[in-house]
Amino acid sequence: MVKLSEAGKKALDALVAETQAEKKIPGFAIAVSNLDEQLYVSAGGYKAYDDPSSGPISPDTVFWICSMSKLITSIAGLQLIEQGKISFDDPIHKYIPQLKNAVIIEGGSHRPVTIHPTIGNLFSHSSGLSYFSFFPDPIYGLPANYLFDQSELGTREAAHDKFLEVTKGPYPGIPLINKPGTFSYGFSSDVLGIIIEKITGKSLIEYTEENIFKPIGIQTTFNLNADLKDGLMELSFRNSDRSISRWDNQLKLIERYPREVLFALGGMGAYSTIPDYLTLLRHLLRIEAGIQVANPVLKQETVKGLFKPQLSNEGASPLTGMFKMMEASNPNYEDLNFSTGVAITTKDWPGLRKANSGFWSGWAGLNYVMDPTTGIALIAGTQIVPTMDLGALELWNKMEAIVYANLET
Repeated sequence: MVKLSEAGKKALDALVAETQAEKKIPGFAIAVSNLDEQLYVSAGGYKAYDDPSSGPISPDTVFWICSMSKLITSIAGLQLIEQGKISFDDPIHKYIPQLKNAVIIEGGSHRPVTIHPTIGNLFSHSSGLSYFSFFPDPIYGLPANYLFDQSELGTREAAHDKFLEVTKGPYPGIPLINKPGTFSYGFSSDVLGIIIEKITGKSLIEYTEENIFKPIGIQTTFNLNADLKDGLMELSFRNSDRSISRWDNQLKLIERYPREVLFALGGMGAYSTIPDYLTLLRHLLRIEAGIQVANPVLKQETVKGLFKPQLSNEGASPLTGMFKMMEASNPNYEDLNFSTGVAITTKDWPGLRKANSGFWSGWAGLNYVMDPTTGIALIAGTQIVPTMDLGALELWNKMEAIVYANLET
C-alpha cells in the first residue's frame, strides 16, 4: 500500500501556502487518497475572492463540480446496465425519439444520420452530441440548452423536451458533429441522465441520492439547497488582463437554488466537497482492486471497465486533440482514450500518473485522477471561469508532481 511521505505532506503544505500567498487563483482545496484512506487534505483562500468576511475555504466547503458530474451519471447508468434495464447496444432513440431524426453537420451543411448512436456511445462520449455544434455567446460561456428557465415548464418531462428542443437549434434534427464512435465532447451525459430518469421514474437527484451517495456515505448531490448554498464557494472571473474579479454574473449559469430545478443536468449539475468526491474515487478504486467495501455501487467487472479504452485510435483522436489544444504546454497528452466514464491515459506519464489512469476536469477549475496501478486518487478544485484557467492548471500540475515524487510503500 502506497503512502504519502512526510516530506510529501510538507511539500503540499508549502504549495498551499504559496498558492494562497500569490493569489493567482481564488480559494481552493486539494486532497489525496490511497486505497485505504484519505492521506492529505488542505485548503486556502476565502469563499469569496479576497474577502476574509466570507469565511475561509475548508474541507467542508462545497464546490460546483461541473463536468465532474459526468462520472456520477455514468455510474448511475452503469447500474442500469448491470440490472439489464438498458443495454450498451440500444439506440438512444429507443428512449428519446427526438434522436431518431438526428443529422450530421459538416461545414455549413447537414445530412441525415445513417448509423444511429447507441447508449454505449453516451458513456464513451462518442455519440456525436457536441458542445460545438453551435457556439455560445460569449464563446467561453455555457451552451444555451444549459441555461433555459425551467421553473415555468411545470414538469420534468417538459424540461427534457425543452432541453432537446434547444439542443436541436436551427437544424431539422438534433445535430451530431461526428459519426458515432468518434469522440465528441458535449451533451452525452445529459442525455444519459434523461434516459436514467425515464427508466427509473425518478429524478436524477433522487436516483443518485438513493443509489450512489447514501450507500457510499457522502454529501455529494445534484440538489443545491439552502444549507449547501451557505457552504458553497463563490465563482470568480478571470479578466482578459489576467486579474481576478469577484462574481458579478459575468456569465449566465445553470438553473440552481433558489430557482426550481426540474431537470438536473447529468453533465454539469452536481455539487460536492473535495473530500466527498475523493471518497467516491476511493470507493471505485477499492472495488477495482477487489477490496471489500460496504454497499458497493458497482460490480468489480463494471468498475474495471472504467479503466479500459472504448474507442478506436481514430475515434479517440479528437479527444487527444482537444487536450493538446487546451493545454498545449503539457507533452503527456498523447494517445488518450475514453472508457465508460472517464478519459484514459494509455501510457505512463513520466513521474506522474500511470497508464490506464482515469481522469477528468470540471468547467470551473477542478481536476481529478484515479490511478489503479499506483492505487491513489487525487483531486484539486477552485471556482474560476472561463474554463481551463492557467492558475488552476498550475496548482493541479504542481500538486500531481509533488504527490508522485513523494509516494512510498
